Amino acid sequence: MNAKQIYYIVLAALAAVGTGIAEAVGGWDAQTKLLAGCMVVDYLTGFLCAVFWHNSPKSDNGSYNSAVGFKGLARKGVIVLVVVIAELLDRLTGTPAMRTATILFFSANEAMSIFENLGIMGVPFPPAMKQAFEVLKKQNKESVPTLDTSEQPGVYSAPTSSPYTDLSESLGVDADEK
Repeated sequence: MNAKQIYYIVLAALAAVGTGIAEAVGGWDAQTKLLAGCMVVDYLTGFLCAVFWHNSPKSDNGSYNSAVGFKGLARKGVIVLVVVIAELLDRLTGTPAMRTATILFFSANEAMSIFENLGIMGVPFPPAMKQAFEVLKKQNKESVPTLDTSEQPGVYSAPTSSPYTDLSESLGVDADEK
């Protein structure tokens, strides 16, 4: 087998895997493209924050840490699995509601993380956009249930902290200027 044959075999395998994933998440439509795009941009901007700005809120010293990067990729993989479950629920009920809500929720979460990363990089934002993301972050903190296994296994509770940095600090918004 020569290099060209190996190349085509690898391409065929990747195409098969991509087709399987696209089928599992309900197709490669605009919603799926939005989520995939947000995931890629979030990972890349987080990587840039760590490598060039040394200001990643995910690592102890703010620099790149491969374990943190792998954890981020694993998290994104779990998000895809949640979308697969939502798609299966939609097939069971005959409606597209769960998949759509799940994809839009995770896309919004990824977008907030992207804007936080851009704030760390010093990308300027209009004041209205900064304030809108502050409100979204506050609502997200108050309304997203998480599994808190520290007290009682299986009990859902609101998150006490966000995995993201404080938006007001990273985007340069003064909390009193509202």
